[in-house]
Amino acid sequence: MGHQHLGTLPKTRRWQQVVDLLSGGADVRDVAAATSSAAEQQMVDASNDLGIRRSVWLLTQIPLAARSEDFGNSLRRLGIEVPDQASLLDITAAMTSALDAYIAKTGGRSDLGEMASMSLVESLIAVGGRQVQDLFGAHERTKSALAGLATEKQFSVLARDFFSRLTRHQLNYFLSRELSQHVGPNRRFRLIADHQAFEQALDLHCRQTSRIIKEFSGEWFSKQVFQGGITEEQAGAFAHIAFKKMREELRARRFQYAAA
Repeated sequence: MGHQHLGTLPKTRRWQQVVDLLSGGADVRDVAAATSSAAEQQMVDASNDLGIRRSVWLLTQIPLAARSEDFGNSLRRLGIEVPDQASLLDITAAMTSALDAYIAKTGGRSDLGEMASMSLVESLIAVGGRQVQDLFGAHERTKSALAGLATEKQFSVLARDFFSRLTRHQLNYFLSRELSQHVGPNRRFRLIADHQAFEQALDLHCRQTSRIIKEFSGEWFSKQVFQGGITEEQAGAFAHIAFKKMREELRARRFQYAAA
């Protein structure tokens, strides 16, 4: 199979609603919810995407590998080829290569899978990197920081960050085709700064929406580890639930805003 693209913006009633909301100056919460609704089928299918399933599985496995005595060897068993004294950037670079190799082998390359890989790297650096002063070195601090993410509380923080970023990338994937049509005099975004402010508001909205992920992900992670570990199939099932909760929360926040 070749690279699967999501295609151009469809000419459907739901997508026309997104265009109308943008043209009419609607709040970012309305635009985000409408975009999620219009792209719902693609977002439903996302949990079956091989790249997303593998990325979510690695999201659970890397913190657990960091808890082992031989971190480097544990990562290599996951297919992440790193030196024994790997830095956080060594790990994320090798992880990206491992994901690329896996997708090339399975023939499931897609835009969604690439978004998941990007989100995984971003989350490990953003959340794990908080405790690592030097991303290029400090192997022991890297190991300690990533091992700390294998607790119920900290995994919930990591999972929330990941799905916030992934949802943001998904919404932007669809919206970016249309947003550029609304920049200029007498349009929604008169100045580039207006466009940037909208992008920042959308990012914040996704982060606020992702609180729903934090509420259940840590308990799920702890339970699965206690029961013997997490398979890729279980990671895919977890992703399916997470996507469903994110879609529902996007809709709920839109209705709450409208009623306020």
